[in-house]
Amino acid sequence: MPTAFRTVVLWLCLGSAAALAQTAIENPAWSQLSAGEQRALAPIETEWDKLEPERKRKWRRVAKRFPDMSAEKQARLQRRMRDWVTLTGEQRRTARERYREIEKLSLAERQALREKWEQYQIEATDRENREDLEHGAPAEMPHDETPAPGNPKTDSPKPDADTQPR
Repeated sequence: MPTAFRTVVLWLCLGSAAALAQTAIENPAWSQLSAGEQRALAPIETEWDKLEPERKRKWRRVAKRFPDMSAEKQARLQRRMRDWVTLTGEQRRTARERYREIEKLSLAERQALREKWEQYQIEATDRENREDLEHGAPAEMPHDETPAPGNPKTDSPKPDADTQPR
């Protein structure tokens, strides 16, 4: 009887260990992600431990494709991740619903919507530039790289009279 009892306990322990290992795989902590996954998902690091296991799996699939993306696509993806993290839960829910609605559109309808959005962005930028000009602000502030006067660290030495062109 003691042997049977030990066998049952052993099986229970092994089963529990396997269940814990499966949970760690399905719901990994940030520290359990590979270096590549952490690099790809860096913008959402602060949110990672709050994510549901299903969301973590989706983000890990994104991270798996990340190295094959162009540098431009990687930058765009990470910029969008940073934007996503700043949204409230309600804003995220709304964004997901809108995404599902857009997925249902035909390819032509999506293209028309994309063009309409791009036109809106152009008009909004033009409107902002006009408002800036109306309020006296230049459309784009020039970058002045002239060192501040009187700053010995940034002031360049005055040229000698001998070295000046005549």
